[in-house]
Amino acid sequence: MVVAVNGEEFGQQLRKFRERTRLTQTELSGLSMVSVRAVRNLEQGQVAVPRRDTVRLLADALRLTAQERVSFERAAGCEAGDAMFDSLTMSPTAVARPLHGREWEVDTVLRRVVSEYERISAITGFGGVGKTHLARAVAQALRSLNGVPTLWVSLRHEASAPAALFRQHATEPAAGAGALGMSGTRQGGRSGNLEALLTRDDGSVDQLVRLIGDRPVLLVLDGNDAGQVTRRTLWALIRECPHLRILETARTPQGAPEDYRLALRPLSVAAAAAGREETAASPAVALLVELIRDLQPEFRLDEATLAICAEVSRRLDGLPRALEAAASWFTIISAEEIVGMARDEPHLLATHPGDRTDVASTVRDAVAAQPRPYRDLLVRLSDWQGSWTVEKVVASIGIPRAQVARAIHTFLQCGLIMKVASGGDNLVRFTILNVIRTYLQGPRGANVPQCGT
Repeated sequence: MVVAVNGEEFGQQLRKFRERTRLTQTELSGLSMVSVRAVRNLEQGQVAVPRRDTVRLLADALRLTAQERVSFERAAGCEAGDAMFDSLTMSPTAVARPLHGREWEVDTVLRRVVSEYERISAITGFGGVGKTHLARAVAQALRSLNGVPTLWVSLRHEASAPAALFRQHATEPAAGAGALGMSGTRQGGRSGNLEALLTRDDGSVDQLVRLIGDRPVLLVLDGNDAGQVTRRTLWALIRECPHLRILETARTPQGAPEDYRLALRPLSVAAAAAGREETAASPAVALLVELIRDLQPEFRLDEATLAICAEVSRRLDGLPRALEAAASWFTIISAEEIVGMARDEPHLLATHPGDRTDVASTVRDAVAAQPRPYRDLLVRLSDWQGSWTVEKVVASIGIPRAQVARAIHTFLQCGLIMKVASGGDNLVRFTILNVIRTYLQGPRGANVPQCGT
């Protein structure tokens, strides 16, 4: 909502912030895509009611903090509640690189999010499979389609850089927060923290309800792995905010089984016998090649390097985060050494050289999160080479079919196993992820609790 505006006051703020960043009017115009004439007229107080989009573009270009943005937008005529809400929404430019091979997943999740019947949707899967990236793509698509803004809450401690930057922006103090009852919530010395509002059981949901109101909003809970934000909290929001939709990402399924969940699969890799064009076009290989070229523009894809990229992609299970790490290794060791690491030390290759936390810890946590009988089954499955069916598990291990089905379904939701090509017999086949298998078969897996221990 726009109210009466003091153009001179807004112009003074615009000039102050521009001069602070040492930008000329022309430079600010280039960064914000607002014309030089419009910038000049705004600074001179010649515009009675600045357009909302213009104000947002200028605020983004000037890199205003949440508190400064609220003051800036209020001077432009936005009500305090509108400015507070706008300061917390994710910028549509905060989306990472384009997705490879995820068109179906984006369309499927987007269809659920816009459905009037699905108020809560979830993306589950193994750490590094691309849940956050997919959620960003869905948020961007929703904004492009319907103009719906996104409130993004990163609940992971190891948040990726773009998410961490957004989280920092969203947790800075905002003017007018006290009027919303938000000034008492603090984390890291900052107020107005969305995470605090969602995870504290002290009436904070009411404060967030007042902020969202009847706006159409997508609330993304990224990394709700341990159910930090409870279903009770989510349903309280759903009841009070009629146009709110919630999208959750988690490594393990949360909530009731009837909630919609997309178990995100790793990127596919062409079979070893596939031709050059099919191999190069497979999503995992295409992503790895793109990542390598980002770091090494001189990289050339010939028959030898294509075969190496394909084998690396297969041995790293097509996990996007693992492929990002492998691309970094290409800058410091030879392609032949890369292949050796992929065969003998996939966990090391799947860990960025500059990262202190290796993939083995992600695997350990994923395995440890399973009930003991399931962990025991995973250990036994790790000894099997090739693919297998539910029937083979039942016949070989002697576990009732219903128990096997529940375990396999859980493994799929958590991304510990994946479906593979049927091989022409129309049977549904699975295989355990290579990083899970090598972990369980190696010395680190020796400490995995067995059933009955």
